[in-house]
Amino acid sequence: MEQLIIGTAGHVDHGKTVLIKALTGIDTDRFQEEKERGISIDLGFAPFRLPGGRLAGVVDVPGHERFIHNMLAGAAGMDLVMLVVDASEGVMPQTREHLEILELLGTRIGIVVITKIDLVEEEWRELVRDEIREELEGTFLKSAPIHFVSAIKNQGIEELKILIDSLTSDLEPRDSTGPLRLPVDRSFVISGFGTVVTGTLVQGSVHVGDTVSIVPPGLEVRVRNIQVHDDDVKEAKAGTRVALNLSGLEKDQVLRGSVISNPGYYRQTDLVDVSVELLERAPRRIKNLDPVHFFLGTARTVARLHLLDSKELQPGQNALVQCRLDRPLVAERGDPFVIRSYSPMTTIGGGKVLDPYPVKHRRFRTEVIERLQELKKAPSAGGDSAFVRRKLEELKAADSGRLARETRLGRDKVDAILEELSAQTLVQKLGSAYIVTAILKEYEEKLLAELEKYHREQPLAPGMSRARLKGLLPSAFTQRDYDALLESLQKRELVSAKSDLVSLYGFKAEPSAKDKNKLDDLAGLYRTGWFQPPSVRDALEKIDVNQARKDELFNYLVSKDVLIKISEELYFHCDAYNEALTLLRKHFAENEQLTLAQFRDITGSSRKYAQALLEHFDQVKVTRRVEDHRITLKL
Repeated sequence: MEQLIIGTAGHVDHGKTVLIKALTGIDTDRFQEEKERGISIDLGFAPFRLPGGRLAGVVDVPGHERFIHNMLAGAAGMDLVMLVVDASEGVMPQTREHLEILELLGTRIGIVVITKIDLVEEEWRELVRDEIREELEGTFLKSAPIHFVSAIKNQGIEELKILIDSLTSDLEPRDSTGPLRLPVDRSFVISGFGTVVTGTLVQGSVHVGDTVSIVPPGLEVRVRNIQVHDDDVKEAKAGTRVALNLSGLEKDQVLRGSVISNPGYYRQTDLVDVSVELLERAPRRIKNLDPVHFFLGTARTVARLHLLDSKELQPGQNALVQCRLDRPLVAERGDPFVIRSYSPMTTIGGGKVLDPYPVKHRRFRTEVIERLQELKKAPSAGGDSAFVRRKLEELKAADSGRLARETRLGRDKVDAILEELSAQTLVQKLGSAYIVTAILKEYEEKLLAELEKYHREQPLAPGMSRARLKGLLPSAFTQRDYDALLESLQKRELVSAKSDLVSLYGFKAEPSAKDKNKLDDLAGLYRTGWFQPPSVRDALEKIDVNQARKDELFNYLVSKDVLIKISEELYFHCDAYNEALTLLRKHFAENEQLTLAQFRDITGSSRKYAQALLEHFDQVKVTRRVEDHRITLKL
């Protein structure tokens, strides 16, 4: 890693800010109130060079319990944490709470720094070290190095830099090729420059001139300038502290908790499915829909905990929960979060996001619980595979490119998962898209059952319209996916799809003797009517047939080329229609133009029918209207 982010943690007044000044030469207390009170209130930032040449950015977090929300905003994105303990006081309440928060956020590398050693005897230092070792038992810092310093006397500072360099030398670089993700922890205006936002770039990269999205609220703006530790740069990569000067943006349009990302990649959500663990020291149990303060990345909101698999959550227990958020935020599967009790406010637990964009769930649903248990698994244990399958169920059908965007897992990984799921016959290819096998089977059975019912109820109809049949499927199932499904059914000789009609494979409309007489009577009425045919309603009344059978009878005669459909309410006998075409040919053989009045006279019909025929001929490209007349196109 060329750069890394170091964070601090620990009780108020244990020397975090003074330690950072000794490391960096910078006082991270920016506000007058902080200087007057002698405590940090908000986040502070400062860089320094490690002995090996790498640049380290230090995030100074406030230690006072009233400002834990600010500490949580700074804790996201740390590569290494320094847990600071005052040698004269030892472990204190915020030492423990900060340690719990770091555990919940998944921090894995750290150093315990015992400060102010110039104020105590060496024997006392050893007692403090033993106390800390006991306190750290069972945590990620149980084997962490414990380092003694006196920031005031610059004692142990250079050795601390060497220790930091050594512990982080083998860290894997953050993903700079993935989508941009920059949680905003500060937003301010610089006169003459405009709005500036800062944060730790946890994924991807950003360039001057890029168009980026701010979510929430969902605005797109341009990056005017980039600074990394006060230096202007053209590009910033994951793992760095970044300040972005954004054009066309008001300060109040972006707040702490927003995320800067690539346009169209992240969207805000006010529902997240999560796995929650309640700390053993939590003061009381959690009941369904209890409110808590919810912290994710730099975002903070209130969440109501909808317990999905438990009646209540006792201290030390974990549960599957749907968090219903008062304010939308950006979440990603696997994101760690912390919850604090609503009042009085204290850290009581945390967990990981399982699904950032779920639908609302009802409690104790077996299928929901099983799905979330699958998502809870680590990637190597099938968690990513379950997530892709779950997302595919929501989308109904999708190609690998869309799945990669929706899951943020990357195209190569999604392709590998789809190949694995296909081998297990859990998903199938449908055209260029994939679909969950169980859903595909459900859709196929639904379409085939509906066609069978349709043929049974309307034996004369050659088939059901494509659009009507598609209406049985969810609107999220696109026309392209539907066409691919019909093509698949045709290849397996389960359906026939001709023009706009779909039928079961091998189906033939066969009228009964009674229906044959009705059809002959209906055709006769239209032949008799010739260029002035009866209305559909009048025709059905004359042959004594219920209006409900209209489509069945007329579609049959149209399929047999006995009637020609002009509109839903107007049909012509094929002989009359062909005669009209013959009359058109004769007219255009001798004339270049044809008016409506001329066509009415030629056919001997009324204006109503002549106009309907001519408009039909325009639609089928036999004629074309030019002002108040027609010209021929292909007669």
